[in-house]
Amino acid sequence: MPNFTRLTAEFQIRVLARLITRMGPENAAWLARRVMRDRGTPRTQAFAAFSQQCVEAWKNRHYDVHLNGEAALLAALAPFKPSVLFDVGANIGDWSLAAAELVPNAHLHAFEITPATAEALAVNAAPFGARLTIHPFGLGDHEGEITVYLSPRDDTANSTLRDAVAISSDGNGDATIAEVAARITTGDAFLAEHGIAHLDFLKIDVEGAEFSVLSGFQNAFARNAIDLVQFEYGEINLKTRDFLEDYYKFFTARGFVVGKLYPDGVMFKDYTLADEDFLGPNYIACRAERTDLIAALRFPDMRRARV
Repeated sequence: MPNFTRLTAEFQIRVLARLITRMGPENAAWLARRVMRDRGTPRTQAFAAFSQQCVEAWKNRHYDVHLNGEAALLAALAPFKPSVLFDVGANIGDWSLAAAELVPNAHLHAFEITPATAEALAVNAAPFGARLTIHPFGLGDHEGEITVYLSPRDDTANSTLRDAVAISSDGNGDATIAEVAARITTGDAFLAEHGIAHLDFLKIDVEGAEFSVLSGFQNAFARNAIDLVQFEYGEINLKTRDFLEDYYKFFTARGFVVGKLYPDGVMFKDYTLADEDFLGPNYIACRAERTDLIAALRFPDMRRARV
């Protein structure tokens, strides 16, 4: 029996796409002005909301690792047989579990600073045994104790930055922010303690504290010991004042190329001001000399792709 809901949706998309492509730039501009002028009508508001959702989908503002390109990137990376992967800010392990499945020869280190979340992560990681090591602490720019702020309704928003959690709490209509003491160390100290000379993939998702983590790997970057980095960028960067341009400057100064992650691959490109849209979510930095990795991970058709 056919899926009529899906057929109807696909038909509507085809009709809408055909209408827009035949509209021409002048008529499209006229329609946009109508939306601006008639913003009080329910029909116009619905159209504007739909348009915003389209933009966010086009920009890949999606957090499911199996849909937003993260799992696809891991699968593309697997033939290169990476041996060591770090998941900093692992939460309950969505990315770590996907990496353990898709990159079977690698040893994964998953870092989760929130105690209760680290316990849930350990349970989820148990089937992979010694291949996936859980570390119930965080990585940062120094060693010692630190306060972690917790969102009562969204554990993915937990952060060492109070402002990061406040954004989530406000969005959920909850003004309560809890605190818990936790421990951090630097990436360089961890690499030295565990005798890890080279890191194939460093994934960072720490709700606004990305630069603190990156600073803790300064020796590793200086000796070209990290090949690939995935980092988050989004609305929280308005609070931290760490903009996408700052990431580009950090990585290009260290011999990396940078691009946004899409379901089809990474769009490596130079920074432009138009990229500063705070929609994120994931960007990839790859050492420029690893042309083999860049070719394997790159968005397949750069001529057609537009952002």
